Amino acid sequence: MERKTKVKPNAKSNMNIIYLHGLASSGQSNTAKKLRELLPDDNVVTPDIPVCPIEALQLLLSLAGEYRTDDTIVVGTSMGAMYACQMKGYRRILVNPAFHVSGLLKENKGKQLQFFSKREDGHESFEVTESLIREFEEMEANLFYVDDMNPEGVIGLFGGADEVCDCRDEYREHYSYWSTFPGGHRLNEGVIKNIIIPVINWMRRPDHTSGRIFPLGSIHL
Repeated sequence: MERKTKVKPNAKSNMNIIYLHGLASSGQSNTAKKLRELLPDDNVVTPDIPVCPIEALQLLLSLAGEYRTDDTIVVGTSMGAMYACQMKGYRRILVNPAFHVSGLLKENKGKQLQFFSKREDGHESFEVTESLIREFEEMEANLFYVDDMNPEGVIGLFGGADEVCDCRDEYREHYSYWSTFPGGHRLNEGVIKNIIIPVINWMRRPDHTSGRIFPLGSIHL
């Protein structure tokens, strides 16, 4: 896990950007690296999310204890967006959120899944066990049990050609702001540079939900 020095409170317009990656990935994914490259003045935090949901939630609690809500934006992709939505009170960008990771795991039950990028703990794969699937199911059942303290601070971004999952309808049951972009489930450099970065820069403004023009051209309410 790579972390820069924490931003001082008086640092001009600088933000903490917490990036939460997708399933079988790490804080050293291409997306994480590109965010650090494109946001050199921000404190971009890209932790490895534990495979175990209980340990992952403990990580979220640790992050919440370290970074303030008023100078932090949480960005999550796929499984990471599912975790990001649980960091209630923060400004959050949910990209292609996967609210039912258990379903994806069931398709691979009993298999060893390889990590797409290097992990800090050195692990190269993990086993999809029945207990792991059950832990995800239990967590997913409680995703929206507690009301969100800052629903206006959440934006969902959905790739029009997402071939893995489509949780748009479920997202819209709980949040108002969302938009689509040309792209699939996995992000490429063009999407990160031309879609994700402009939305981060839009959301860093305290009054981003008060009449400002959305950077992608259209936002659904």
